[in-house]
Amino acid sequence: MKKLIAAVGTACLLGSCGVANAAASPFTDVPQDSWAYDAVAQLAADGIVEGYGDGTFKGKRAITRFEMAQITAKAMAKNPQGADKALVEKLQAEFSEELKNLGVRVAELERNADKLRFDGFFRLRQEHFGKDNNFANTSKAYVELYTHAQVNDNWTVESKEKITTNMKNDQGNTGLVELHNAYGYGKYKNFTVKVGKFDTVDGYAYTHEDPMRGVQVTLGTKLKAKIAGGRIGNPNNKFDADVVSGIFTYPIAKRTNLYAGYYYLKPWRLGANAFQCKNVAKEDYSLGNIGFDTLLGKNFRFIALYSRSNAESTVPVNRNGFLIELDYKRMMVQNPGSFMLMLRHLRVNDTTAISSRYEAYCQGRAYGTEIGGCYAPIKNVELGAKYFFGKDEVTKKTKTFVRTEAKYFF
Repeated sequence: MKKLIAAVGTACLLGSCGVANAAASPFTDVPQDSWAYDAVAQLAADGIVEGYGDGTFKGKRAITRFEMAQITAKAMAKNPQGADKALVEKLQAEFSEELKNLGVRVAELERNADKLRFDGFFRLRQEHFGKDNNFANTSKAYVELYTHAQVNDNWTVESKEKITTNMKNDQGNTGLVELHNAYGYGKYKNFTVKVGKFDTVDGYAYTHEDPMRGVQVTLGTKLKAKIAGGRIGNPNNKFDADVVSGIFTYPIAKRTNLYAGYYYLKPWRLGANAFQCKNVAKEDYSLGNIGFDTLLGKNFRFIALYSRSNAESTVPVNRNGFLIELDYKRMMVQNPGSFMLMLRHLRVNDTTAISSRYEAYCQGRAYGTEIGGCYAPIKNVELGAKYFFGKDEVTKKTKTFVRTEAKYFF
């Protein structure tokens, strides 16, 4: 049997000369009474590993741990099943260090590596506000790093770390590092669950586009419902509220989807009669919206959304809000040369939205039009620009806003 093992080991070495040449020092012999000889003999008998092609033997000699690892690597490549698989796994465990030195990725190590993944992007952004916006112009760089950690077949832990620095600062050492969100994500046959602090994009980003702290359950196939409860807020004006919400989508045609959303909010209070930095003057209130999106031909998408709340405002605003959007083409960062053009007309304020993508244009009270576009010049790189022009519906002052940015995905 020792002759058979020696033959198998020599054959494996000859078949892996690149690895053998890398070995520069002698290796310890495997003891002659080791169970590994019997294991390899059984694998050879089952055709998992082989000696020389002519079936001859090349004499009796000792087998080193290096050679035994070579045999194990060859057996691993055959992907054996049943009892042979158990033998190979036992050999893997015994000679794992040698396999590692040979550059062989053991299946268990691969599984562990796959449990943690990273992706994200780096972004450079310039923003210019008109003189009546009362905002300072900005020049910032961001890194958003997403981590995905596998817990089991159904659950992962997801997080987003956001690093921001002010590019207008010559020292370049001031900025902000924050754990933007972190949550457990459970995926089952008929529903998904998020628990923790997670991103939300509701109402085509008109209603809310910031994290929620709580629980969210999404269920359904054709009629989809997203039910959530927790705490939601607006970082632009430090507004926070406890909330219960329900979002529903339904495809009424192959290219058309209906959308409806409802929120019950109870804002936090700073004092007896003062709510926290938001123009809402009611103990609790409801907000609802309804809309649809549809594809027009091959290249166009149209979106319409109507929003209304029963909130009382400290300033005279219209409690009816809307978003009308027309998109041309679709930009995909994986496809160089792809692009997208957007045209939007909207009215949004503190009563018609919670933390809208569009509120930042003029202190939570925007009424006007936005044009923009994005382009992928090379793979995984996006260039974008947008321009908003309109009025503050309270002061009636003209509001303008320009943003340019470049994003590098990894």
